[in-house]
Amino acid sequence: MSGTSLFGDLATSSIYQAMQGLWAQQQADANNIANANTPGYTAKNVSFESSLAQAVAAGNPAQAHVTTTTSTAPADQIGNNVNLSSQLVGEEKAGLQFQTMVDAMNAKFQLLTTAISEQP
Repeated sequence: MSGTSLFGDLATSSIYQAMQGLWAQQQADANNIANANTPGYTAKNVSFESSLAQAVAAGNPAQAHVTTTTSTAPADQIGNNVNLSSQLVGEEKAGLQFQTMVDAMNAKFQLLTTAISEQP
C-alpha cells in the first residue's frame, strides 16, 4: 500500500503528516508550559521534520515518524529544565505552522470540490 493512498496524492499526504507532527509538538509544548514550575519535571522535545522530509523525498509521507524525547537541558534549582520563554515561542510557532497546514489542506479540498462540480 502506497503512502499516498489514504489521501490520494503526495501533497495531501505530506500536509496530513506535517499536521500530525505539529499536533504532537503543540501537545508537548503545552505540557512543558503547564509543568514549568513542577519540581523534577523534565521537558519533552518533539522532532519530525527531517523524518518527514526524507519520507516525502522517498515518495511516501506515511513513513514519517514523530519522535518525542526528554530534554537534556540543565535543570534549575528545583530539578526542572523547562525554558518557559522558549516553550512559549515554540507553541506559537507550531500553532501558526499548524494553521498554515490546515489552510493548505482546505485549499486542496476546495480545488477538488471545484474540479468535481465543474460540468463539461
